Amino acid sequence: MARLTHNLEAWAPVAVVLLLAMVTAWLWRVVESNPLPEGRRLRHDPDLVMERFAARQLGDRGQIRYTLNASKMVHYPDDDTSHFDDVVFTSLEPDAPAITVRSERAVRSGKEDEVVFTGNVVVTREPTQDQPLTVVNTSILKVYPQRGIGISDQPVVIHYGKNILTALSMIANNKTRIAEFTRAKVTYLPPPRRP
Repeated sequence: MARLTHNLEAWAPVAVVLLLAMVTAWLWRVVESNPLPEGRRLRHDPDLVMERFAARQLGDRGQIRYTLNASKMVHYPDDDTSHFDDVVFTSLEPDAPAITVRSERAVRSGKEDEVVFTGNVVVTREPTQDQPLTVVNTSILKVYPQRGIGISDQPVVIHYGKNILTALSMIANNKTRIAEFTRAKVTYLPPPRRP
């Protein structure tokens, strides 16, 4: 009798594991056969809301690559987007002038390296030794921070020092310092002549 009791005690943990496996398999079948209603799966409810939001991305050597500040940030897990109000984004890439983007709103996609600024978008590029202060005004601007690219398919007005450029669209690369415009018009003020 003692031997039978000893064998039962030895097999008890195995029986518990088998019972748990059967319950898990049953629960899995119940969940698979009764999925959530389609409306609940696609709900666009925030999982995070922050006031006075501030974020920094660092480079390989610990230097700040860009900053993002907003009065409010709301994150939605269903599409992994973050929505910002009263935005100030600053790009501090090495060997390139600092660029600041201000707008009323912005949406950042977590799936792509993309931030879409909307509402009175103002882009300011700091002056360099060979280029003056540059200010861009538009209504929508898509920025790809990792690539240093900004795109607007809306009219833009650019103040390049004392010169003014207007265009129907723009693609600008901060790393190469090359910008492309469609239907551009320029008001150019030549520098004063030296006596």
